Amino acid sequence: MPYPLSVVKKLPVFCLFYLIVNTASAQVYNSSISAAAGGTGRAAVEAGDAAFLNPAALVHLKGHYLFSSFAKDEFAITLSDNSPDNFLPTALGYVKKKKELSAGEFEFSDISLSLAEFAADKWAMGLTAHYLEFKYPTISYRQINGDLGLIYTPKPHIGWALVVYNIMGENTEIPKDVRPKTTVAAGFNYIYKSMVRFRLDATSQSEFMAGLETYVNNFIVTRFGYANDTDDKRELITAGAGFKGPRFALTYAYQGNTQISGDYRHSIDLEIPF
Repeated sequence: MPYPLSVVKKLPVFCLFYLIVNTASAQVYNSSISAAAGGTGRAAVEAGDAAFLNPAALVHLKGHYLFSSFAKDEFAITLSDNSPDNFLPTALGYVKKKKELSAGEFEFSDISLSLAEFAADKWAMGLTAHYLEFKYPTISYRQINGDLGLIYTPKPHIGWALVVYNIMGENTEIPKDVRPKTTVAAGFNYIYKSMVRFRLDATSQSEFMAGLETYVNNFIVTRFGYANDTDDKRELITAGAGFKGPRFALTYAYQGNTQISGDYRHSIDLEIPF
């Protein structure tokens, strides 16, 4: 529930416009791996994306993972566990974003808990519970919601996915431009001879994404991608590279708007299996 709504009237019109323009963004957090590959990854298996893009992928992660991601005014961290001693594959995540406004600082935070399990042979299901908080300079909103994901892997090198985000519906008290929307997304993942991976994702919010990964050797990966939000007329070109060693993985990603020079994102991730 928000604090008294009357305080919203105290915000100048130009500040509200600034909020609308600068806080609208994708509903899910992208690791540098998915960001470099056009925002795709719902049918892939990555420690940095399982808790954010599709919780069902947790069943394919083996062992423990500590993941952290850093971008300008963004921070994310997850701890996942799919060890033999654990009852269910589990991940605990935290995301924080902030923006400086003329009236002060806007903050978004998300505490999440994900659980997954095989529903049938080659079919996995996952559920993520979210505690969301939106902090404007003079008002705050809070919401509990959840995501439901499915992943089907008929072959080790092929994956299909379906995810429903914010299954508990939309909170109409939250400003429309930052309100988490109930969205359906689908994904496809294909690995060719352990050398190239193709990714395709799409959402009911008219977002279309494609990504390509190439494995230079056992440790170095390059990534390229394209994303198009046809509703908002926002096109992104993405690229990145990563090192994946036995003790840690380090990944860099760049996303840039093809039409607006100031709309870009750099991010760096650290992943530690243990």
